[in-house]
Amino acid sequence: MASAGIIATLLVVAITQTNDAFDPAVSLTAGGSAYWHGTCLGGWLVMEINPASRSKTSSPDVRPSWMFDQISAASELAFVTELRAHSDEYAIRTMRNHWEHYISDEMLDAAAALGVDTVRIPLGYWITDTPVGGSSPLEYGLSPEGFVTGGLNHLASMLPRLRARGMLAVLDMHALPCNSACVSDGLDCANPLAFAPPAEAAVGAIPRCTGSCLTVDGRRQCDGQAYQTTRERSDADGNPLSWGDVGLGSVSALAAWVAALPPEEAATVVGLQLANEPALNTNGYDAAVKAYYTAAVAAARVHLPSLPLLMSFIPPNDYAVPGFVQDLGAAGGGTMLIDHHWYLNWASAPGVTLTWPDMHRRACHEAVNSWQSYTDAGVRLVLGEWSLAVNHDAQLDIDNATIVAELRQLFAEQLSVYANAPAVRGAFYWTLRMGSGWDPRPGADGGPTQLDGTSAARSLPDFPFKVWSLLEMARAGVVTRIDEPRADACANVPDE
Repeated sequence: MASAGIIATLLVVAITQTNDAFDPAVSLTAGGSAYWHGTCLGGWLVMEINPASRSKTSSPDVRPSWMFDQISAASELAFVTELRAHSDEYAIRTMRNHWEHYISDEMLDAAAALGVDTVRIPLGYWITDTPVGGSSPLEYGLSPEGFVTGGLNHLASMLPRLRARGMLAVLDMHALPCNSACVSDGLDCANPLAFAPPAEAAVGAIPRCTGSCLTVDGRRQCDGQAYQTTRERSDADGNPLSWGDVGLGSVSALAAWVAALPPEEAATVVGLQLANEPALNTNGYDAAVKAYYTAAVAAARVHLPSLPLLMSFIPPNDYAVPGFVQDLGAAGGGTMLIDHHWYLNWASAPGVTLTWPDMHRRACHEAVNSWQSYTDAGVRLVLGEWSLAVNHDAQLDIDNATIVAELRQLFAEQLSVYANAPAVRGAFYWTLRMGSGWDPRPGADGGPTQLDGTSAARSLPDFPFKVWSLLEMARAGVVTRIDEPRADACANVPDE
């Protein structure tokens, strides 16, 4: 984590450069809209890839075939490492195939036709890394940890593609260095080093969440392998660097990159999210997450004095968040929004199956309760992630007319609740597409492969995560326009 002196200096700069009072009709989006009708481009610049099977020690968040069914690995870095066994060039070509083809113009056209006006783009901290031996993050190569670099080229080329369709972008620093423990968010780490005390998170080898793991004094100890790094261990003054410092450096570099964009591209970026679900499933990091956000807001404000900044909090490290956000804003944080995730998928305990009436009731009458503390404090938020998944990814037959009708109603109910909640300024469906049938490894022509009979809107019949894809739900007749008024969707749903 950055030193107290650095944090204080950055915050002073932020205070002097903050924007005027929040006006959603003017400052929330460059286009003047007061609400973001959105979807995430999940799986693209952060490849949320999972192992082919679970082990006895797997985290609950390890889900085989999420988000792909033709490729598998413990994390993106593990995937790239396996590709490098073939050759470094093979690994780089695979990731370039993925970045160039996973989100096509036709898919963006389909999103626009569904009323999507804003996309949330998950990014990894390595997107700002210069490859080892290189001089620019635009160069294709390998980062100090072994990620493929050059993804920034594809983020840059996405902005004019969005602008041509009247669409905007929220950039989401989705994966910090060991953002969470035992979750596939770039790496599969034993501990969330981005938020650990510097003495416990010095830049160096990263223990992986593999093999047999024990929790000792609140930290996981695993007998699996470690990721290695060639990253500098200290700064120019000889001060030891931590993985928290690396994360803050990536936020600062990304903010500087946005600030340096040509005006039209810069106007397409309407928000910067500073972290996603920090320290997920790991208790005791509440203070560290808040310290990170204090430093990250300040670092971003040096380059982006008025762009809305988004912060994600997730149990068990979400104590007293509204007051913290209010204090940060009062100290010069500027326009800030909470990224709140609301998934009916985990609305019941494992093994407890909700009926359709139960799900409709919860969608209509319980979602608001989850962000009531923000509403009471006057803190605005977006639903950064939501979907139609239910009952812990229960398999749903989307060729069944009755199930399609239930899902269509659930879709309308959730959109109605979000759009009519005064505190909510937008909602993003996870995700535009899933990766069933997709394989970015070079084929005979060097390009990627999409299996015959599959597409961004059509998964293999046994793919377990169809309902997470906006395009697939549109093909099934569940999803219509995401921006249609649905004020009465919950009118006949009882609150009991």
